[in-house]
Amino acid sequence: MAYQLIAFDMDGTLLDSKKDVLPSSVAAIDEALAAGKNVAIASGRCPKMVLMYRNVIPHVRYAICSAGAAIVDLFEAKTLETTEVPATALQKVMAASHGMDMFIETTCDGGFIVPGPEMEHCERYSLGVYKSLYREQGTVLDSADAAEAFTLDPAHRIQKLNLHYTCNEDRDAAVASLAGEDVNVVYCEKHSIEITHASVTKGTGLLALAAQLGIPTEQTIAVGDADNDLSMLRAAGLAVAMGNANENARQAADVTVADNDHGGCAEAIHRFLLG
Repeated sequence: MAYQLIAFDMDGTLLDSKKDVLPSSVAAIDEALAAGKNVAIASGRCPKMVLMYRNVIPHVRYAICSAGAAIVDLFEAKTLETTEVPATALQKVMAASHGMDMFIETTCDGGFIVPGPEMEHCERYSLGVYKSLYREQGTVLDSADAAEAFTLDPAHRIQKLNLHYTCNEDRDAAVASLAGEDVNVVYCEKHSIEITHASVTKGTGLLALAAQLGIPTEQTIAVGDADNDLSMLRAAGLAVAMGNANENARQAADVTVADNDHGGCAEAIHRFLLG
């Protein structure tokens, strides 16, 4: 099969354990683009958090952001498609989470908001590696109440809601409150959930981007490592799991490459996109 498009998850895949893009990945991406292939990002991150890597991978034009809720042209910093979380789902999960130790992370119109007090102690939610990112890239609000009010304000277009808890019991109670709602809920990090509209996943984002580029599904490759990559691994013509992938991602994959600290992304490009 002559593959034409490869889509990389970011955290745990294109980004190494230090949240950097390996030089081998940069070189392989440029080689693929020079050969007329298409390379895209497919991330749970909002567009702003993807755009911060533009100086490292400046030639990558398209990104599937916010777990499929936004398709973005990185060259123009323009959102091509977007889908919002239903207001009723936001209301239910916030009500169910009252009284819980929780960190709210809300994606809205290309950026994201976080509450300052929880952000400063985000290690409590197993998110310490993201603290500098939250500080530098997020809109930091004064309190968890302010973050909740922002999220529930109908004037705001919420593409994705991440809720981070300190234990699985609280997380699972929040998930239960969403039964019957028109949403996708994916477990992520240690005790976190990622909520998007039911019509969007990384998989639907991959298919939508491929359609825009005129590329058949069978000529697409998806590379990922975690549960929030499963939809795109299952949708792609070829599913590639990183060497550091969890068991669910490995089971969904057709092949496995090296881990994110040892050139797995470059391997995927050389073996499958250019091979």
